[in-house]
Amino acid sequence: MNHTEGGWPKDVNPNEVEQTIRFRKKVEKDEYYMSIVQKLGDTMEHCIKQNNAVDIYEEYFEGINTVVSNEPPEAKTINVFRDPNGDVYKRSASSLSWHPDGALK
Repeated sequence: MNHTEGGWPKDVNPNEVEQTIRFRKKVEKDEYYMSIVQKLGDTMEHCIKQNNAVDIYEEYFEGINTVVSNEPPEAKTINVFRDPNGDVYKRSASSLSWHPDGALK
């Protein structure tokens, strides 16, 4: 494999447009290639949906007066929730609800 330009096989010159087009057509017809691309697409869609869950530019707490303190911020762990199926399924949190004044519904 030649990894300087996309990982082409040795018999395909990446500078020759016709060779690369021929190789791509051959690979794209492969059933295995199509299934892998579909799986990668599903994984990417999942990641994109996770990243779109929080709008980092939205102002969530409008109208709340900010109190500035000279003390360094601190946090402590109260509880750690583990996935009961964590050894079988690798899952990430899909939502998080947090409020500094306590639990709200």
